[in-house]
Amino acid sequence: MLGILLHFLQNIRCFLSHQRWTVALLVLMVFSAGAEEEEELDDDKMAGHNERRLLKNLIGNYPYRDMVLPSDSYDGQNPLKVNIGMSLIQIINVDEKNQIITLNLWLTLSWMDKSLVWDPDEFGGLKEIHLNPKKVWKPDILLYSSADERFDATYHVNVIANYNGSVEWLPPGLVRSTCAIDVTHFPFDTQTCILKYGVWTYHGFLVDLDLSGADTSSFIENGEWVLMAMKANKTVQKYDCCDELYPDVKFYIFLRRRAMYYTVNILIPCAVLSVLSLLSFLLPAETGEKLSFCITLLLGLNIFMAVLGGKLPATSTAIPLIGKYFTCVLIMVAISVLMTITTINLSARHPNTHKMPKIVRKILLEWLPILLWMKQPGKVYRPLCASAERDKIAGQAQPGIELLENAPTYRDRRSNGSANQSGSYLNDVNLIGIKYANYTRDEREPMVDDGAKGPREKRSRELCLILEELRALNERHERQERDDQEIYDWKFASMVIDRLSLIVISLLTAIVTYKVLSSAPNYVEMENEG
Repeated sequence: MLGILLHFLQNIRCFLSHQRWTVALLVLMVFSAGAEEEEELDDDKMAGHNERRLLKNLIGNYPYRDMVLPSDSYDGQNPLKVNIGMSLIQIINVDEKNQIITLNLWLTLSWMDKSLVWDPDEFGGLKEIHLNPKKVWKPDILLYSSADERFDATYHVNVIANYNGSVEWLPPGLVRSTCAIDVTHFPFDTQTCILKYGVWTYHGFLVDLDLSGADTSSFIENGEWVLMAMKANKTVQKYDCCDELYPDVKFYIFLRRRAMYYTVNILIPCAVLSVLSLLSFLLPAETGEKLSFCITLLLGLNIFMAVLGGKLPATSTAIPLIGKYFTCVLIMVAISVLMTITTINLSARHPNTHKMPKIVRKILLEWLPILLWMKQPGKVYRPLCASAERDKIAGQAQPGIELLENAPTYRDRRSNGSANQSGSYLNDVNLIGIKYANYTRDEREPMVDDGAKGPREKRSRELCLILEELRALNERHERQERDDQEIYDWKFASMVIDRLSLIVISLLTAIVTYKVLSSAPNYVEMENEG
């Protein structure tokens, strides 16, 4: 009996303890309800209570609002219309090497959402409200040509909803898009970049796109590129995978490069180097710096081409205009080096090692000097004279040399010793020449004494030796004159080649420069802006 009584008392105690917790809970609920009523009373007095009530009314009553398409037409007869536009703010960068353009722009998206309609009179005249973009439905419009790591580079700002159900969304962003760069006329080139926007998951039967325009009124000028125009159009595509149509909007951005930077820092130095290569033909071949000067210019052009190669895309589809110009100038400088080597080689030739061929002599010493208005000092060429007449003129005897040519040697005189006993050998024309033949045998010879026959023979022998030496000296002098004349002819031939190279390379430089500037589609406009 005692155990049963104790058990009954414990049950009563537990019941009373539960009752206390129940009473406490009831008291807490009463106080919380009163606090809520007080808070509601205070909320009516706080700022923004109409907007908070509207948010509760719009968001709280529609679960999955951010996932449900605000349209009841699924048969394609009345798809949801989404208007899309773009405002271009600034061109951040154009990467020619990677063919990527970076833009600062704003997208303008608007559509109708019937679930976001309210009566402004019920909410204190509130006609628009800003909603969290994660709480409402919005079209998943993406840039198809995006090159960003996140793919969607726009910043998801709040959505603006109006009382009539119209919704507007203005997401800004730093967009990186692929852009096919055509470097054919670089640096006088124009580029067209296409930004293609479209709904990623909805086809055209559910969501249709309408173009609202492209705005450039807030565009900030770029230091390298000029915005020529921006256009947009709508296209509809049908892919092989699906039967539905997929609309998209393409924005065309037309750019033109400001070429002043490249003209001043690349083109003008290259042109100066090409002109300096012409000055190498004015240097005499005897100077040792002529060839090194040309090699230095060639190395300078290679440095400029290396700098230029780092700014161009690694493509073989087109050769840039400036690349063509550099290649032509490089070829002309290389030709200048070859012609310089040729002129140095010709000017260093000697008659002991080289003999000038007749055809080379005719071309370099007769024909080309007339065409180039050149004349070798102290020498008259008759290129139109017949060869027989020239040989005749060259073969005429010169009286000043006849004495030594006809003088006998001592050996010749001894072989004819007794043949001339009747008179002195000094009076023989064949022995001594014209000068001493004027004396008759009866007259006294100017160099011989009749009273000294022994010394006469000695004097005659000495005279023959003197004549032999004079003849040897004359022959040596003539050979030296011929060698010197041959050397002068080689040097003059090198001067003719220098003059010819100067004229030809100058004409090629002028023609190449003119072709480069004239082939640029908008060079005149660029210079006017520069």
